[in-house]
Amino acid sequence: MPYAFEQLRVHFIEHTVRHVWREGNAAAAVIRDLPSELQQELTDEDHLELHDRVNFLLNETEKLLRSRIPHDVAPTDTTIELWGFQQIQPLVPTTYVRHNQPTQQDFEQHFQIPPEEVWIWNVVYTTTGPYYGVQTNAEGTPATHYQDLGPASFVLDLAVALKSFNGCEVLGDLTSDNIDGFTLEFDECKAIYETLQNQYDRIKAAIKPLIQGNSTFHQPEELITTLASPLESALNKGIAQFKRGRVL
Repeated sequence: MPYAFEQLRVHFIEHTVRHVWREGNAAAAVIRDLPSELQQELTDEDHLELHDRVNFLLNETEKLLRSRIPHDVAPTDTTIELWGFQQIQPLVPTTYVRHNQPTQQDFEQHFQIPPEEVWIWNVVYTTTGPYYGVQTNAEGTPATHYQDLGPASFVLDLAVALKSFNGCEVLGDLTSDNIDGFTLEFDECKAIYETLQNQYDRIKAAIKPLIQGNSTFHQPEELITTLASPLESALNKGIAQFKRGRVL
């Protein structure tokens, strides 16, 4: 059933957009309509797996929609963070996501948790489904990194300044409607990161006007280093994603 359940992902998202926001329920429609759309009968085992996967997707729907539906966009009074995730893996029903606030003990243990668990901030939602990054690398240091890039308006201006450089063209797709949840795949992270290194002087000149009067960045070198850090984290079979951050 692998192909069928890949269809389920697309099918579920389509129904969710229509039913959750308009009628409040997508699960019943998906379970009812999927067999006819697949044009095949499901076994009892398939039905059980279908219910499990629908329930799992239903639990993740709110965050998935929040990052993709245009009428819930990142407001102008919040900052935008860029997160870099190493060695992303699919989020499956058996993965326990810790939503609770970390305790003092978690801080003392450097957020180490069992391998079958993951912190909510290491979960990333994309159009192909939810994933999570590994907690720590082989040396035991944190493997997920993020940087605060400043207000959304500044990040959009930065994207405009960078999109003309070879390797940074994808930043031209960044808009106020999709900035919260905009994902950079591994090859895009690699291309942008290498451009920041190889075109360092030209990029400094291009972004220098942006930081005049900026309260977060005072030198173009500081901004380049900040932008490169999450991208570097994503170079190890990972991805990067822009996320809504703190309130200004």
